[in-house]
Parts: sequence; C-alpha cells; structure tokens
Amino acid sequence: MPHIWDASSVAALDAIGTKYAQRGKTVEIVGLNEPSARIHTTLSGELTGS
Repeated sequence: MPHIWDASSVAALDAIGTKYAQRGKTVEIVGLNEPSARIHTTLSGELTGS
C-alpha cells in the first residue's frame, strides 16, 4: 500500500494531476492508506507550485 511521507509527496502528486488536467484528463489516486489519505486531503492544492 503506498504511503505519503511528507508535503513534497503531495506536491508531486498535485503536479501530476495538474499536468493531466491540462490535457483534459482526470486523475484518481487509489490505494492510499488512511494516514496518507488524510495528509493528501489536508495538503492537496495548498502547496506552492501546485
């Protein structure tokens, strides 16, 4: 099961989502454990550069 360790992981996932969104695609992140999902939900879209 993937784990998000810190804000840089969230920023990387946001950057991937942004690149696909610019091309009209939707990204769904699946398989995160509960602590990782909380970190992602809390920080996603809140970091500079995303």
